[in-house]
Amino acid sequence: MQAIDKDTVHRLCSGQVIVSLSTAVKELLENSLDSGATVIDIKLKDSGLTSISVSDNGYGIKELDYETLCRKHWTSKISCFEDLEGVNTFGFRGEALSSLCAVSKAVVTTATEETAPVGMKLEYDHNGEFVRKTP
Repeated sequence: MQAIDKDTVHRLCSGQVIVSLSTAVKELLENSLDSGATVIDIKLKDSGLTSISVSDNGYGIKELDYETLCRKHWTSKISCFEDLEGVNTFGFRGEALSSLCAVSKAVVTTATEETAPVGMKLEYDHNGEFVRKTP
């Protein structure tokens, strides 16, 4: 017997979070709602097999969060188990974006009130690690 390498474990576990295209869309929709969005546009290319795009008017992602955005179990919602009592958002575990990275090519485009109308394109690898940003 031997241990499974970390990358394989991550990808296998991600399949338990993102079990279908509809689950991927649900997770992205919930992220939009958690960001305060009131207008959300979802586009699927080739029924979602080629790409899933979710655009919203939420508050965007702060630059200091770019590097950790897609890391597994990194979240701004809780820091310990007891914090669960006060959670009033859909997402809080820090698994959805990390899992999406494991099963797809993840690209996030974001702008905040301070940076708009200029946005930033963020790219992540399959482990949820920040690769690059492009204005």
